[in-house]
Amino acid sequence: MWYPGHIQKAKNSIKKNLKLVNAIIEIIDARAPYSTRAYEYQSLFADKKKIILFNKHDICDDKKTQKWVEIYKSKGYEVIKISMKKVNVKQFIEKNVSPLIPEKFFEKRAMIIGVPNTGKSTFINSLKGKKSALTGNTPGITRGVQWINVDKKLKVMDTPGILFPELYNKNIIYKLILIGSLKAEGQEADEALNFAFNYLKINYPQLLNKIVENSSELLSSFEFINAYSQKRNYLKKGGETDFERGKQSFLKNLAEGKYGKITFETEEDFEEIIL
Repeated sequence: MWYPGHIQKAKNSIKKNLKLVNAIIEIIDARAPYSTRAYEYQSLFADKKKIILFNKHDICDDKKTQKWVEIYKSKGYEVIKISMKKVNVKQFIEKNVSPLIPEKFFEKRAMIIGVPNTGKSTFINSLKGKKSALTGNTPGITRGVQWINVDKKLKVMDTPGILFPELYNKNIIYKLILIGSLKAEGQEADEALNFAFNYLKINYPQLLNKIVENSSELLSSFEFINAYSQKRNYLKKGGETDFERGKQSFLKNLAEGKYGKITFETEEDFEEIIL
């Protein structure tokens, strides 16, 4: 499920190149503001300006997410809300992020980090152009490291590898599945489905009832997916419910934010918050 070799390689690369940047820009999914953080790396960034982008803010629960914003701000992080699919990322970064980055020798340099499907690829691809990548020959720039020119002063470094948090907690795995950062498969997909149904039933019963009428009164995720599949005519030959198709459809739509504004965690979900 997670890849220790890849993570260690990424961590080594980050440590090697931190001296080249003035700030860290961390992209997280606003629907899981803690579980989508590469928080075991925070000790590496102690002396850097730290900026967190709460991406996919258009599909999160504003009230719950705001509590996370306040937590991070209280610990000295700069926090900016963004929905990358709805803005011009380059203009947004120039206006809202660049002013926060310290300048050294008339230049600003930042490192971008983020776990899969939080928006890091969208961020990088939005900034790239035919002449944007710098490798090797610029003084102070390590060979093989990709830099992107945002404007005349600001350069950002794309980080290699996969920066999953260490998956010590089943609930974190479930939330990463529900937002699309992990592939939903096998037993963990069924467990994530059960987690989602129970969470929505308690926290967002009105949204659950919009998906399937009176579904908040159902007793299990199995009953819910049966009703969901029947409503959408997901049936096998003979009229039997196609449970697997229904499950994958529901999880995909949930990950894409098609059911409304949902946040999957609050600070009360954790015995300890590592920042």
